[in-house]
Amino acid sequence: MIKRLLIASLLLLSALHVFSQSLRGKVTDSETDGPLADASVVLAGTGKIAATAADGTFSFTDLKAGAYNVVVTFPGYRPFETSVTVSAKDEAKLDIELQKNISTEIPTVSLDEAETETEGSTEVANLLHASRDVFQNISGFAWSTFRFRERGYDSGLTQIFMNGVPFNDPETGWQPYGEFSGLNDVTRNRYSSVGLDATEFAFGDLGGATNIDTRASVQRKQIRLSYSNTNRIYRNRVMLTYNTGLLPGGWALSVSGSHRWAQEGYVPGTFYDGYSYFVSADKVFNKKHSLNLTAFSAQGKRGRSADSFQEMYNIAGTNYYNPLWGYQNGKKRNSGVSSNNSPTAILRYDWTPSTKTHLTAAAYTQIGKNTYSRLNWQNAGNPYPDFNRNLPSSLPDTVLANDWTTLLSQNESQRQLNWDNLYEANRNNVSSTPNAEGIAGNTVNGKVAKYIMENQHSDNTEFGGNIIATHSITSRINLNGGINYQWYKGENYKTIDDLLGADYWRDWDFFGQFDPSSKTSGRQSDLRTPNHLVRKGDKFGYNYNENIRNTKGWAQAQFSLKKIQAFIAGELGQTKQWRTGLMQNGRFPNTSLGDSEKLTWNTYNVKAGLVYKINGRHYLYANGLYGTQAPQMRNIFLSPAVRNTVIPNATLSKVHSIEGGYLWRSPNYRARITGYFTEFLNETERIFASSSTVSRVLSGIDLSGTNFGDDDSFLQVPIFFGGTVMQGVNRRHTGVEIGLEAKPVPSWVFTGAASIGKYIYTSRPELYLAPDNIENLTIDAGKVYQKNFYVARTPQTAATIGVQYDSPKFWRAGLSLNYAGNMYYDFDRVRRTARFVDGVTPQDPIWRTIVDQQKAPAQYTLDFFASKSWRIRKKYFINLNVGINNLLDNQKILVSGRDSYLNAFRNEVKEPRFYNNELVYAPGLNYFVNIAFRM
Repeated sequence: MIKRLLIASLLLLSALHVFSQSLRGKVTDSETDGPLADASVVLAGTGKIAATAADGTFSFTDLKAGAYNVVVTFPGYRPFETSVTVSAKDEAKLDIELQKNISTEIPTVSLDEAETETEGSTEVANLLHASRDVFQNISGFAWSTFRFRERGYDSGLTQIFMNGVPFNDPETGWQPYGEFSGLNDVTRNRYSSVGLDATEFAFGDLGGATNIDTRASVQRKQIRLSYSNTNRIYRNRVMLTYNTGLLPGGWALSVSGSHRWAQEGYVPGTFYDGYSYFVSADKVFNKKHSLNLTAFSAQGKRGRSADSFQEMYNIAGTNYYNPLWGYQNGKKRNSGVSSNNSPTAILRYDWTPSTKTHLTAAAYTQIGKNTYSRLNWQNAGNPYPDFNRNLPSSLPDTVLANDWTTLLSQNESQRQLNWDNLYEANRNNVSSTPNAEGIAGNTVNGKVAKYIMENQHSDNTEFGGNIIATHSITSRINLNGGINYQWYKGENYKTIDDLLGADYWRDWDFFGQFDPSSKTSGRQSDLRTPNHLVRKGDKFGYNYNENIRNTKGWAQAQFSLKKIQAFIAGELGQTKQWRTGLMQNGRFPNTSLGDSEKLTWNTYNVKAGLVYKINGRHYLYANGLYGTQAPQMRNIFLSPAVRNTVIPNATLSKVHSIEGGYLWRSPNYRARITGYFTEFLNETERIFASSSTVSRVLSGIDLSGTNFGDDDSFLQVPIFFGGTVMQGVNRRHTGVEIGLEAKPVPSWVFTGAASIGKYIYTSRPELYLAPDNIENLTIDAGKVYQKNFYVARTPQTAATIGVQYDSPKFWRAGLSLNYAGNMYYDFDRVRRTARFVDGVTPQDPIWRTIVDQQKAPAQYTLDFFASKSWRIRKKYFINLNVGINNLLDNQKILVSGRDSYLNAFRNEVKEPRFYNNELVYAPGLNYFVNIAFRM
């Protein structure tokens, strides 16, 4: 009896073992050895299908022992078919190299729909997101002209990592693409999560997350030299890259550099001069340990353009009028020049103690130098030709307005900056400065600058670290987690760039002259050095540091069942913020110097998701997130340039979001349809507002009961200068995303995408005014009536259709027709308060002009691209790429619009012509041509 039981047990174990085998493998490019993500791997006739991950790997579990027919397909490569035997003893492994299409005789492998799930099959492959999402792949190119923001989110809601370390700007949250621009050859290896999907290297955010892997060992082995010509921001680009690949001794090296330049870009008066460099070295000690060091920087100098009034565009005869430049000695000189240089180094260590566990530890440091130059003036008029009071429409006399319009239209120099006048004003302003530098009896005579070119600096010193761990408990349960820390100091100050012919500039605070109680001390930028005379390179005006310390920890569990895929994740964070003043401002002697209050924000976020696997090609999914967010540093101080005062009632904001949809993935068809709903609650915004609009609101507020302390001089101030902040801002973003890519016949690809959204404000926030003439006063200015106003400066509706032909003779070409609509202008919040429309009724024609939010007309583009490659002696390759955007030269595409803050020329409310918008147009026909040689 015992013997029979033993035999039966052995047979049962043997049977179970037969059904518990696995097949693992990797798909790579036969030429470069680089991994191919999202290749389709099918076990023919079994209903089992898998998509390769970012590193090219795939796996099948719970297989019977026996022989299988494996079919692998990937766009642009020859289909691959082979047989593999899964034994009852060992795990089967299969490494597959795919070859690119290099012949007109291309074999095809047909994958019947039935192969994705046969009758009786119970296991369906997981939904992976190693590859580019079909919707994002289309929308990222088709709608870039319109400055489309996915789901209306700010860029800070998509996390960017490089080699495992977080890279979003800690101060603003913005994405840092400019810090590695010009390094296209070495930043191609990316893993991205979409929306609220599970992310293996981070908790993620509302817009997903992207990790850029620049390690030398994962770079394509090559020497690549390329030249590009374009008519966009720059005109020329040269790029050289050398990658060794992984050498026999375990070393790998990658070096890349580029230069981009233009004497003038698409917009008149602009220029560009940029250099980028990159070095990465790897040492792979063994299968368990590897080390990488990467260093890079993208430094550049650029002449910028600015928005302007349609009135000036019409006068100039072009929608690309740029008011920032003028002629000096017969050459164009731009007053708005930005420069940047942020050298960065990343040290990364990878440890794989077992096949189930992997750990990545990375540390980084960055020292950034960023400046923006602009004109400044004191006791002088605004020099910009499109200043509202300089416009013909500001003149009350119609005849004079027409004459001024004619002169501007006929003489280009009249509608640009007049540098000669600025120099002349400085040369004629000879004056004495008593007690200069705070030294009694020290009188300095000289040419005092009325106009200067100043550099506004926003430098940063930053370092941090990140640890990411992954562990497979079983073949169906994976754990991910990590912890990261960021130390950030932002240095903000001004220096003199050019005195424009003067001897020096008096470092007096312009706003201090409006302080009736202190004409002398109130105008000093730094009381420790009164009457400071500044010259080229000297600091002046303001000088303060922003200090941020971020700590976050997260964990995630992923579950993979036969028909269900699920995850749950949580994140805890702490953010500390404070300001350090390095000048003692005369208006705020007690609250400008030294450290401010140190604010600590404890945040949490949780998210979860579920995928129902209909079969290996069709999936239904839903994800959700709920959590809190710390306010950005820029929004929590009333006037950060001059004082430490924190906004009243500063608090965390809340966010909750859900998304769900359908995804179809097969060798010839890919599609995604997603609906989403996101709410942001109780946000705080520090806004810019003009003195004229605020003064009007302020004039209607009863301040008789206000406690001004020992200083009631504020009541005597003729105009308002100070901080303006809103609290209780709520937003709702809802919509649908649709993306489709179809290859119904060989060589032809059809694409389509649409984004239909509604992004609106859902509350009436409270407006607070903090005068810069009294140290401790905040005034409640009432409600801002912005409920149901639209989130500005992004199309809320966009669509595209495209067609592409891929020739087996190594060339391709395509066209896409793109549409964007429902783009709304940014609006002046102060103007949407009740007191601004005092004396105006809804029946008055001017009511709608004052209150309504402006909308840009819908627009379109037709884009063309083509590429051709040549292979020479099996070793050398030449690639030619051509892209032409806005092929029909549509020059009416508005990409940014806002209410003019200085709209009331004579503080007149009931005159319609005083309500103007400042606008930016997208370029007309623009092109990009690139030719590259590699070996």
